[in-house]
Amino acid sequence: MRERFAYGIMMRITRKSEIDEMPGSAPPGLHPNWIEGPFNADRLDVGVVTMSPGVATPPHVHIGGQVLVVTHGEGYVEANGERQTISPGDVVVCPPGESHVHGALDDGPFTHISVTTGGYTL
Repeated sequence: MRERFAYGIMMRITRKSEIDEMPGSAPPGLHPNWIEGPFNADRLDVGVVTMSPGVATPPHVHIGGQVLVVTHGEGYVEANGERQTISPGDVVVCPPGESHVHGALDDGPFTHISVTTGGYTL
């Protein structure tokens, strides 16, 4: 839903009920539900991403950085050879240019909100 604010700015609001209606279980692999984008440019890309158990991204770099907000299940992030487990409510800030991986643990699906800008490279 878009709402008009002062100065003619249009802000998009995605209500929790809309997010709750997005597919909760992924087909084998990684399944993004895009709220905004993907543009892979100088605009925000915002998605609710669900990963099947044991699935992870390939190593990649976000040119403008990435923020992950964990919403369901347990997963991990890995950078510079260090892996950290993440759980619902955790917020991860990956700085621009940092190569990293994120994925689901083997025991269940993992869902997070991803916010990026500037595109990415593998």
